[in-house]
Amino acid sequence: VNLCDSEEDIMQKLVYWISLLANQCISLTVNPHVILVGSHKDVVKSKGEDPKAKVSSEFLQKICVSNGFVLSKFISMDCRQSNSFDMVKLAESMKESCDALREEFVVTHRLHHLFTYLLEEFKETPAVTLKQVLQSASSSTFMRFRLSEHNPDYLHTSCVSLNDSGHILYLKDGDDISSKSWIILDQADILSEVNGVLFAPTGFKQHCDLATGTTGIVPLSKLVEHFPHHDPDMLVQLLSHLEFCCEILDHEVLQLVYQELPSQSEIDDPSSEHYFFFPGLISADTPNCVWEPKSCFSQFCGWMLQCCEAGHLLTSQFL
Repeated sequence: VNLCDSEEDIMQKLVYWISLLANQCISLTVNPHVILVGSHKDVVKSKGEDPKAKVSSEFLQKICVSNGFVLSKFISMDCRQSNSFDMVKLAESMKESCDALREEFVVTHRLHHLFTYLLEEFKETPAVTLKQVLQSASSSTFMRFRLSEHNPDYLHTSCVSLNDSGHILYLKDGDDISSKSWIILDQADILSEVNGVLFAPTGFKQHCDLATGTTGIVPLSKLVEHFPHHDPDMLVQLLSHLEFCCEILDHEVLQLVYQELPSQSEIDDPSSEHYFFFPGLISADTPNCVWEPKSCFSQFCGWMLQCCEAGHLLTSQFL
């Protein structure tokens, strides 16, 4: 930009050029770097003005970020001198930006290699643990991908990046990253089978009563029984992550669960079982009687549902 122009003209030109660059870089997989050069620094200084004050740093940062650019630096210079200090700063900024982009391309290439390896090596498996991937990489003859010294931390970081980009679903376990963290390669395949059984309406051949009673509570043993081909830890982590259910950990609620279990329940020791609450399995039927305080002691079991975040909505069955 020409620093001799008014601030309004400079802002209009910035909007034009940044928008033009954004259209040209729409297919890039990394965030391009932008270096803004302001010419006629000598003219501006001769008028007693500050060259840097001619460009609003907040506006420049905002327009770059909104268009997916990384602002490297704003350099004002006297273009008449080819070996000036400002020219040296420009060359250094270009080198730093190129090094940063080169590193991003290397990381992107490695992530693509890892994703390709996962899809080809585990094409018949919808979900694997980090430990399985490490073992496979150390013994597989498929040598187009090698983990850096079979390092779990390196694989963990790469899976986080693939999860953020939407290529996989990575369920990290904080206690045991290696053996209890899951990489979901085919989420749709798992959910098609599991949700098709869990939420199948009455009358469908897939329908089965997994919940105990009408309160939407499902014991882990029922999930294991109906989905023997899926690891129960993976299944629970996936359904909890997608907010289909949550584990009941409150001791008082668990005591109510034990009391609500039918007398013919197949669970030998209810206290040793894990229970999960599925809001979608709550019975939509109205209670047989109105819950009213009575002179004698009475106890009812139910749920009070509320939205915890602004983006959450209750489904139509609760309205």
